[in-house]
Amino acid sequence: MDASPKKTRNSPARKAAPQPHQPVRGRPTADQANSIDRSIVNTARTMFLADGFDAVGMKQVAETARVSKGTLYARYPSKEALFKAVIEQSIADWSAEASLQDAALTDNIEQRLRHHATIIATWLGRPDVLALQRLLLSVQERFPELSEVMQRRGNDYIVGLIARDIEEAAARDRRNLRDAHAVARLLVAAISGAQMQRGTAHENDEDLQGFAQRAVDLILWGTSAW
Repeated sequence: MDASPKKTRNSPARKAAPQPHQPVRGRPTADQANSIDRSIVNTARTMFLADGFDAVGMKQVAETARVSKGTLYARYPSKEALFKAVIEQSIADWSAEASLQDAALTDNIEQRLRHHATIIATWLGRPDVLALQRLLLSVQERFPELSEVMQRRGNDYIVGLIARDIEEAAARDRRNLRDAHAVARLLVAAISGAQMQRGTAHENDEDLQGFAQRAVDLILWGTSAW
């Protein structure tokens, strides 16, 4: 009988440890410096998600990333600063990955809203996104500014993206527009709120996708109030 622990659907699978930075002699080039930064952040992200914020020490991160403590602290003077970098890099990676699907989009505002709704619902169900959300919740009282980073870099980014699509569509259609950002916030808040009400573990991601498309239906029906 297999006694190994079984992974739940939404539990973050342990990924292979990131490749450690290979030390080089002399002053690093810009590419080498970026490689060092990336190695440190990727290492910290893996360790934070696997063991939690409090269980991971800066010394452990330096040793695992194969950099000196001086190198680590010169870039990230505290574990909080390092965690902030993890959040920012995670959001940048997710945004870059999601944007790969933008090439097939047309100028049709309904298509674009449905696309954004699908992306939001999909990413809110991803184990790595959920794991980072849980990690943020665990330190929210001590470091509320970290949640603000997630809000500013993640939520505000997608709201701005949707608002620009709405503004451009209104300009093409020569239609009056009251508040594109309010419409965009409504869509994002509806989907993220539905996810929060159901908890971080989704029994059926199709339900959230269906809700996301229904939210688009309602927003489109109210186009005259945009």
